[in-house]
Amino acid sequence: SRGLGDVYKRQTLNFSDKEFIDIEDEIELLETYLELEKLRFKDDFEYTIRNEESDLQVPPMLVQPFVENAIKHGLLHKEGLKKLEIVFKKNGILNCTITDNGIGRRKAQKIKDRQQKNHQSFSINATRSRFEIMKSHYQQDLGILFEDLLENGEDMGTRVIINMPFRQNY
Repeated sequence: SRGLGDVYKRQTLNFSDKEFIDIEDEIELLETYLELEKLRFKDDFEYTIRNEESDLQVPPMLVQPFVENAIKHGLLHKEGLKKLEIVFKKNGILNCTITDNGIGRRKAQKIKDRQQKNHQSFSINATRSRFEIMKSHYQQDLGILFEDLLENGEDMGTRVIINMPFRQNY
């Protein structure tokens, strides 16, 4: 696992100063991160990444903080099989949808309050700031939408929809 951690650090450093990277590279970065998390959960964690697009570039490390959030707050406290799905799909703008079957945002907030960690995640706040800058720069409806997944009034997980800019490779 040490090797995987080194790979992840190297990939992160390689992409951190770039404005856009190939979507395949972003997915590879997410897969490396998720493989590291899988080691922590043992057999209790499965993930899928579906990419319906090719020949395009995305801003690096935009999705990862939300994946990390889903794992840390939604899945970490869930009993049984933890599932995470990431889907990239173009629809005028690029959508990335992250769906987890975790404990949901209400329960996660209660746990956070109990632990007296009332600070908002630095990476999520930094990412929100990045979106504000991109919104004005690209003049597009970019942003983040959180949906609580409910079944019979019970929390069944969370879906995050990220509308992000992209560049087409020609």
